[in-house]
Amino acid sequence: MSVTRGINETDDPRGIILSPIAGRTRQRVLYVDNYGGRAVWQKIKAGDLPPHHLRGCLELVRMGYEVVLPEPVTDFYFWRRPLPHDLVLLPIIRDWLGSDGIVFCGHNVLYWLLILKKIGIIKCHVVSHLWAREPLNLARWHSGIVALTPAGAQQAKLLAPRVNTVTLGWGATLDVYPRMPYRPETFFSCGIALRDFRTLSAAATVWGGPVTVVVPGEIDGVSWSPNVTVINSGQGWNFESKRLSYHELLNAYYRRSIASLLILREDPEEYTAVGFTELLEVLAMGRPLIMTRTGALPTQIDVEREGCGLFVPPGDPDALAIAMRRLADDPEGSARMARRSRELAESYYNINRYARELDTFFLSLG
Repeated sequence: MSVTRGINETDDPRGIILSPIAGRTRQRVLYVDNYGGRAVWQKIKAGDLPPHHLRGCLELVRMGYEVVLPEPVTDFYFWRRPLPHDLVLLPIIRDWLGSDGIVFCGHNVLYWLLILKKIGIIKCHVVSHLWAREPLNLARWHSGIVALTPAGAQQAKLLAPRVNTVTLGWGATLDVYPRMPYRPETFFSCGIALRDFRTLSAAATVWGGPVTVVVPGEIDGVSWSPNVTVINSGQGWNFESKRLSYHELLNAYYRRSIASLLILREDPEEYTAVGFTELLEVLAMGRPLIMTRTGALPTQIDVEREGCGLFVPPGDPDALAIAMRRLADDPEGSARMARRSRELAESYYNINRYARELDTFFLSLG
């Protein structure tokens, strides 16, 4: 399916405006994140990112919303000092969004907009996606909070008990991930935020079989055994240095994985949803998971109860090595987990279901 199906694109000084080709506009949304929406949209059209990285915005457009994706918020300066990124959005809110529109923030990077809403300068709804260590104490001035996990919703209720809060598990764009046979060759880890590479390295040494690690930057202070291949992550005798397209990442690594290793450091803030992107993409790929029981993700999905993976305690390389051996030695059981992962993606963890529920939540704001 073409990512531009049903979507009209207008290149505007305010950013990229996406509107429905057919029918009138039901609602206007300004989508804000800690990266530029225009750049993400271009990457999605080029096939370098899956569409769910716009948090359901494309699906909302097909439902009748008009969405503006602004320029990167860090590119604006006044007297050589960066302007507060959310103040830069004020002209868009004033001239385009109006009082009945919605500012939808993919991460809670808003500060001044919430203050201006509190004192009545802006009238539109402000909704933030509770992602990691958010919301801050300004959460009580939101119109609504979208929590990714039950733990996140609980934290939001503590800080903003009167704010309309909904728990919406995010989802992947399934069209990007066609069903593929389970042909396991290597354990696989992707991502860098809060990843516990020391534990992963020690477990890989004990396990002794092939492990592939893909990261978007360098890993310092970790020694890897010869059975581990690290992609795009620095220098060394067993490192391959190259850029991977998303298509290559899926076909060369995810599809060949025995299981994906989502190994996070123990985090005292247990409402952190770091790793959700990898979790969703592994489910959509139809591959098993081995993940640490830390952060907020286990409150959203219990991989053992759902039959799609195994939990290991954080910081325990021996337990991780045992789990890896268990899946490697039981290909039939691992294949059942792989099928169950895809079933979960099709039944719940997909972007179409997420966008429908997000639409319902937006309508409830009045």
